Amino acid sequence: VTMAVPVSANEDADSGKNGTRPDNSHRWRVLAALVVIGVSGGLYVRFHHLLTVGGLQRNHSAILELVAANPRLAPLCYILTLVLVIGITCPGATMLSFIGGILFKQPYASCYAYVGYIVGATISYFVTSFILGDFMRRRLAEKSTLYKKFEANVRRNAFVYLVAARYTMVFPFFFVNGAAALVGVQWRTFVAATSVSCVPGSVIYTTAGGALANLLHKIGEDEVVDKSALIWLALSDPNVKVCLVGVSIALCVMAGVRFFSGGSDEAAKQK
Repeated sequence: VTMAVPVSANEDADSGKNGTRPDNSHRWRVLAALVVIGVSGGLYVRFHHLLTVGGLQRNHSAILELVAANPRLAPLCYILTLVLVIGITCPGATMLSFIGGILFKQPYASCYAYVGYIVGATISYFVTSFILGDFMRRRLAEKSTLYKKFEANVRRNAFVYLVAARYTMVFPFFFVNGAAALVGVQWRTFVAATSVSCVPGSVIYTTAGGALANLLHKIGEDEVVDKSALIWLALSDPNVKVCLVGVSIALCVMAGVRFFSGGSDEAAKQK
C-alpha cells in the first residue's frame, strides 16, 4: 500500500506533463489543418473559374457596375477576399491582385491590395505557426545542421531577410509567410518587414492589372495570359518607377541605420 501511493502520484505527474494537454493540442492542430485545407480546396474548386481570362471577360461589365453602385462596400469585399485567400494559402492571390487593378483606379487599387497583403500575410503567419511551427521546427532542428545555421542567420537579420525576399519577388508570397513562421521570426518583425516590402508588389501587380484591363477584350477566352509580361509592362509605368526608386532609397537608409546601430551595439558589448 505504501508503495502504491508514490507510484500513482508519479503517474499522475507524468500524465499532467505528457498526457491530455499535449494530446489535445495535437488534436486541435490537426483539426485546424484539416479545416484550412478543406476551406482552401473548396474555395478553389468553387471559384477558380472566376479568376480566368474567360471569367473576367464574361463578368467584367457586371462587376464594374457593382463596384460603381457600392463604392464603399466593394473595396471592403475585395480586401476581405484577398485577406482570406492569402490567410489560408489558397491559390489565386496573384490573379486577385491583377483584378484589383481592373476594378479600381490608382492609387486606390494599390492601397486596397496593400492592406489585403499585410493582414492576409499576418493571418497566414499565425496559422502556419499554430499548425506546423513547433513540430516542424523541432524536426528540422534535430535532423538538419543546415537548418540550424539558416535559422540563426534569419533570426539575427530577420528584417533584412524578409524585406529582401519580398522586395525581389523571387520567392512566392506564401513561401515567405510559411518560412518566417517555421523559422520562428517574431511576429512584430514579420509585420514590420512585410509592411515595408509589400509596397512595390501592391503597386506593380495592380498596375499590371490595369494593363490587363486594356487587353481583356482583345484576347480570346481560352488564351493564356503571360503574367510575367504583364509585370514587365507594369514596370515600364512611370509611377511604378517612382515608387520603386522611393522604396529602394528608404530601404537603403534603413539598412544603413541598422548596420551602424548594430556595429555600435557590438562595440558597446565588447567594452
